Amino acid sequence: MNKSENLDSNKALKSSAKNDNDNDNQSSNFFKHHPLEQTLRFNEQSIPNIKILYRDSEFLIVDKPYDMRIDGETNRGPTVQSSLYHHHPTLPAPLRNVHQIDHATSGCYCLALTSLSASLACVAFMERRVRKTYLAMVRGWMKEVRYVVEQPIAQVVGNRYRMCLGSVDNPGKTAKTEIEVYQYGHFNLASYPPITSDFLYSASSSTEFHSPSLVPSPQSQSKPLSPISIPVTLVRLTPITGRRHQLRLHCQYLGHPIVGDWHYEKEIMDYTDTFRMMLHAKRLVIPLDGGRGKKHKKRNNNKLKSENLVNEKKEGDVLDVETDDPFIGLVELCEKEKDKVEF
Repeated sequence: MNKSENLDSNKALKSSAKNDNDNDNQSSNFFKHHPLEQTLRFNEQSIPNIKILYRDSEFLIVDKPYDMRIDGETNRGPTVQSSLYHHHPTLPAPLRNVHQIDHATSGCYCLALTSLSASLACVAFMERRVRKTYLAMVRGWMKEVRYVVEQPIAQVVGNRYRMCLGSVDNPGKTAKTEIEVYQYGHFNLASYPPITSDFLYSASSSTEFHSPSLVPSPQSQSKPLSPISIPVTLVRLTPITGRRHQLRLHCQYLGHPIVGDWHYEKEIMDYTDTFRMMLHAKRLVIPLDGGRGKKHKKRNNNKLKSENLVNEKKEGDVLDVETDDPFIGLVELCEKEKDKVEF
């Protein structure tokens, strides 16, 4: 461990100790709040083994499950970080967040393993050089096959959890999303298998868990499902900016909210009471050249841990990772011109 990493670890230790009110020493305070320790509150079989899409000595990219927070306390269930530490206890601490992904969203999520790699990735995000592609299932059939939405995003006054489209009184920040249709179809709200004892967090700890497409969430256990079929469109979303809830609000703006979006679907139509919000981070491309023409020292490829690499697409100083489509199997596909009806 180099000097800068030592300093970074020391800061984490001191910060953890400062926030604790007991009289334990720094190291015990840090361990008390470490995600690995927190997972001990749960039965081992309730902690999912999240799929690793890519791993080397500097970065870890995983296929985040839907309805799972990335970090924080685990009293309401395991987080991404606590689950990773449970199944991979030799991972360095801390795991450094370089971007955010909503609790309800699944898909590509990147963590940096060193302070240098975290810095490089954060610069790429800050300079908007990162390319992200999302998939979504939205309500209704879109009339056009391509859209470019440029609507500002603002925070709802008095509610830090909700966002809204900008207005004269609450202008917000500029936001831009490119949207492309790739399939039309019908989604049957009762089409997925019934709940069994091995769904979601009850899955065996030895089972690899990654964004299941046909598994209901714990919150939907007691909710009756209506056996109806609704028209939906599968779309690719490319955010040019990265505002909070941007994709969800831009889909709502078009009159085609994301299926299962508790916040923004029900604002303009009946909420689709299904097992998850249908938004997935399909692909993540992070250039690591330092930005603005600067080059960092080339990484030593001999240090790559090849036994853990899946779907690796790495050329020079670019990380390029993608996942499978979790929605295509949920939709009864149709040809727009042949099967579409007005509604």
